[in-house]
Amino acid sequence: MKKLNFLFSMAIAAMLILGATGCSKKGCTDANADNYDETTKKDDGTCTYPIINKTSAGNSGDVKGAGGTASDTWTFTNNNNTAGWDMSMDATSGSFRLVLQDSDGTTVLDNTLTAGSGAQDADGTTSSGTAGTWTCTITLTDFNGTGDYSFL
Repeated sequence: MKKLNFLFSMAIAAMLILGATGCSKKGCTDANADNYDETTKKDDGTCTYPIINKTSAGNSGDVKGAGGTASDTWTFTNNNNTAGWDMSMDATSGSFRLVLQDSDGTTVLDNTLTAGSGAQDADGTTSSGTAGTWTCTITLTDFNGTGDYSFL
């Protein structure tokens, strides 16, 4: 009888433990992801992130997000001291930032578009810099929408 009570108690304890851990809500726990869920207790590997696409030359592309945050940096060749640029977005929230640095690392452009605030497109010419290998950084913050960019 003692053995039967012991086994019964162990079975109940196992069911309680499995029941407590089995009820944890699974989903995306990364606050930078498009599909972040603050009520999620366990990450299940389903996080998705904003996308920053670029052409093979690296001087144009598009962006897309559903509320997440992402950043990408790459280099490209600019044989001139300036670059023409443009960017636009159609977003319900968040911001889209384009930063260009010349071959000396000097920032020659730093422009941000913010959903619901000001213009949703911009263009112009960078400040004068040093020709050579330039760096582009695009950052999407809490970005929900689409956009595109180009420069050179």
